[in-house]
Amino acid sequence: TLFRSWEWARGPEDIQPYLPPEKKYLVFHGATCFERADNPEMDALAGQGIEEDDWVATHPGYKPKPKVQAVEKKEINWDDDDDEVVNEDDKAQTRPCRLYDVYVVWDKYYQTPRVFLQGYENGKALSKEEMMMDVYAANREKTVSIDPHPYLDAPCISIHPCRHAETMRAILEHQRERLENAQDGIPDNQKVPFIFPTYMALFAFLKFISSVVPTIQYDLAVDMEL
Repeated sequence: TLFRSWEWARGPEDIQPYLPPEKKYLVFHGATCFERADNPEMDALAGQGIEEDDWVATHPGYKPKPKVQAVEKKEINWDDDDDEVVNEDDKAQTRPCRLYDVYVVWDKYYQTPRVFLQGYENGKALSKEEMMMDVYAANREKTVSIDPHPYLDAPCISIHPCRHAETMRAILEHQRERLENAQDGIPDNQKVPFIFPTYMALFAFLKFISSVVPTIQYDLAVDMEL
């Protein structure tokens, strides 16, 4: 219930047979992407990132722009006969939008979730080169590549899981340190112990993945600072 936008997907029983057929992987449909990660504005924000263990957590201060540009209020003259003539200045300038399906698949070798993203624009699947435009340059072909989806056999952005476990441990350690620092000066017998709820692990994981593809906006129900 915490992830209403995410849903379980079925898959062939012979692929990852240790998983139930009706719960093979998680999917989020229609994540919006209004900006390319390789544009100059994103490069200017890249200096705010943190690089650790070959991962570049980019653009922590990135906030998506409004999807539609506001236009000035205009009076309508109902006496005009040319109803079909529309002034171009009166149109809302909607920026081109790509859509991504985001998949979370279990990687048995690394014993962690693995993320795949498949992109579309105007109903057409994006090419490998086009999808790579939505990945921060420092992570391309380093921790991110284009690989086939294990169930759909379609080319997807693939975020390598080799450092997921280490990164998640570092995230939890940062959370513990933040709590301890916030309790400076409080007697030990009154301090709140650090207990990270198990269900919050997926929130933290998705937040971490969003730093690799900062312009792809999938659902994050909790505002969490890593």
